[in-house]
Amino acid sequence: MPLFVLLYNIKVKDNILLKNDILWYDINENGYIQGELKYKSAVYIFMKTCEKKSFYVGASLQLRNRLSNHRSRINNWNKDYYNNNGSLLFYNSVLKYGWNNFKFGILEYVNLSDNKDINKSVLLQREQYYLNVINPSLNVCKIAGSSLGVKHGISFSVNLSKARRGKKIKTKKLKTIKVRVITSDTRLKLSSRSIGIKVKIFDNLNNLVNEFPTMTSAAKYLGVSIRTIRRILNTGISYDDYIYMFETIPEYTLTVFNKESNIIREYSSVRAISKDLGISTPSISKHINRNELLKGIYLITKKKN
Repeated sequence: MPLFVLLYNIKVKDNILLKNDILWYDINENGYIQGELKYKSAVYIFMKTCEKKSFYVGASLQLRNRLSNHRSRINNWNKDYYNNNGSLLFYNSVLKYGWNNFKFGILEYVNLSDNKDINKSVLLQREQYYLNVINPSLNVCKIAGSSLGVKHGISFSVNLSKARRGKKIKTKKLKTIKVRVITSDTRLKLSSRSIGIKVKIFDNLNNLVNEFPTMTSAAKYLGVSIRTIRRILNTGISYDDYIYMFETIPEYTLTVFNKESNIIREYSSVRAISKDLGISTPSISKHINRNELLKGIYLITKKKN
């Protein structure tokens, strides 16, 4: 059972007294917590210590990664991608007063099961409990897991309007839309070109922390979205204390048997075969796993790695 840290003498808008056994961590000017944190799911709290005290409450299945995301968004606030994203009141407050005028605390470490959906539900319930009790003024959203109450800037509305322009589909026209049928040949061509990406994660001392066969499994382990991992791949910028190495691996191995020379060669893609044999990719894709000789010479098979 998780150990609950209770609150008492509650009043609205941050006028609260927190129980003394909450361990508060100092934060340096760059946003790094001064102390060791457990690799657990938790409900956490930030406290602004200067002027009037105010609080921000959050929760995460991967605490260290969430803190890293907060730090990265604030440190890169002037970039278009980050502006108007995230916990705006909290971020603006940190930008105004500085990280060293905030403290960090754990309200509750939550012991979870192996079921991801149940874990998220339990964590949201505990977060909602503290949102109701504390009513923190630096939280725009007072409902855990919801974006209710967030106000986007004018630029967001303009860009959203442009993106949706011309894409409205009237109900009367829905019946005229033809369903696109993807044939088995098309699926074969698409699958023969697909690849996987292996992810290796190292710490700051270049020690291997873990490795994953796909970006999806890496994202699940770290408790972040697959978009975050793709962003690290595309930009080369890490948003936490880890170093990422990506290795492209073929999802399928293509084998070409030359009947005349009795030579067998393996390839990672249809394009590689096309370049080596001087045969078009459509012709090669058509003969994969068909048990038919291409040009009366080549037998092409595909197996999943």
